[in-house]
Amino acid sequence: MEINTLFTDGLFACMAAIGFGSINNTPRSLLPWCGLIAAIGHATRFAMMNSSFHFNIILAGFAGSICIGIISSFASRHYRCPYEVLAFPALLPMIPGMYAYGTIQALVSYLQFNSSETPSEHYLNIFAYNAIMTMLIILFMVVGALVGIFASRSFKNFSRGA
Repeated sequence: MEINTLFTDGLFACMAAIGFGSINNTPRSLLPWCGLIAAIGHATRFAMMNSSFHFNIILAGFAGSICIGIISSFASRHYRCPYEVLAFPALLPMIPGMYAYGTIQALVSYLQFNSSETPSEHYLNIFAYNAIMTMLIILFMVVGALVGIFASRSFKNFSRGA
């Protein structure tokens, strides 16, 4: 995997996070940090999916969201802002849009072509696959962000000797 493709992936995730943060009233001083956190998380996912190990999108997204959770937790304490201000825009580029779109497209096709001449089971199978993938990816993203929060808090407590 080339470093240019990894950088480009992070750059596009950065732009999406800054755009999402700007429409959600994130303070301007924190927008670059939202973008940087998104770039790191999305590049982590991209690297895991395109490395020699070829992780699937669910596990790679989980790892990327753990990175986002840890960095957002530390940064939110440093900048004294709510965790969500940094984490949510950073998680946005990892939402599985193609699977969600495929779910709706298969549902519409199933409802539109549900007749005896078209094999409707095909559209139903595509619908089920895409819907399950969408839900699992989002579920693992949420769990990964929570794991990141708890890991950073336990690291903070461990470093204080508590």
